[in-house]
Amino acid sequence: MGRKIRAAKASIVAAFLAAGGSAAAKAANPGSVQVNWGDQLVRFIKLDGLPDYIKATDSAALTNFYKDAIVGDASEMYVKYGQKVYDVLSYYNKANAGLLPGIISGLEQFYKEKNLEPLLEYIKDTPGAMDAYIKFDGFVQALQGEARDDAAKGQSSALDYYMKLTGIDVGIEGELPAVQSTDGSPS
Repeated sequence: MGRKIRAAKASIVAAFLAAGGSAAAKAANPGSVQVNWGDQLVRFIKLDGLPDYIKATDSAALTNFYKDAIVGDASEMYVKYGQKVYDVLSYYNKANAGLLPGIISGLEQFYKEKNLEPLLEYIKDTPGAMDAYIKFDGFVQALQGEARDDAAKGQSSALDYYMKLTGIDVGIEGELPAVQSTDGSPS
């Protein structure tokens, strides 16, 4: 009987380590949702299916480094920011990223080159882009909320990863640039 108990304990420890340790511990909190590496939110945070020109060089190594933070924060985001997560995911499909690549690319140009024109043009010329931008802003706010929680614990966050991956350097307290829709109402 002792061998079975030791084997069971070893199995639990191995499963914990395989699940990413801290991510598994974070996901084990009451009220959280446990996600896996193939979850739609995790794939969106990693920009799976979006054009490579949006991603940072050597994104695979960067992704591997932040794997625990990405999975852990995604788990918490479903619980704390469910509607914001579902709103942006309604625009994301790995096979067809839809409106999001234009928004992410425009924001990357704004943060790297201080050039807002590509984003404004994209929103003005693309039907549905304003709504997608508003929902993307909600997603960024959710990432920021998790990043504040992680910073208080001295942990890396999915926001740290996302900013390095995309060049959208919004920070924990920053805001995306305000844009106006074609009818003149601000976002």
